[in-house]
Amino acid sequence: MPDEPDPPRKFYGFKPTTFAIANPRSGAAPDAPAPADAPRADPGIVRVDEQRIDVRELNRLAATGQPLLSSTPAPVRENEVHTVLRDNLASANAAGLNDVKLNPNYVSPQQRRVRRFWLVIFAFDVPLGAYAWWIGHQQAIPFACAVGGIGFVTGRLIWETFFLNTD
Repeated sequence: MPDEPDPPRKFYGFKPTTFAIANPRSGAAPDAPAPADAPRADPGIVRVDEQRIDVRELNRLAATGQPLLSSTPAPVRENEVHTVLRDNLASANAAGLNDVKLNPNYVSPQQRRVRRFWLVIFAFDVPLGAYAWWIGHQQAIPFACAVGGIGFVTGRLIWETFFLNTD
């Protein structure tokens, strides 16, 4: 069986470095004069070598009482959206939807953690302490286990209650 011929050689190259223009511009934008009350365009970042920043110049500008970095923003003109929002606020206030009343039974997460801390201390440490006192230090292993359990549980509760705030 004859050998198959070699496939044609492939030529690889770099991708083009420019973007393909999908929507070419349809002409220059008309140059309409800007209204007098229109805010000026931000010049962007000024190169240092074009305009040097000098402390004396900043002091001179500060003495004029005018804003140093930018002009004041143009005031927002009232439109129909503002009217609708004011009407909605007035109707919500009339219906009492914006009246905030505190719940007298509210317990904060910190208060719940502290209450749980004391409940577990009394439910766990008091019986273990009574057991350690009853058994005495003559029997070392049960006494050490009871005291170690009190230390472990109390340390973990202190950590979870006062240092590990996850709310």
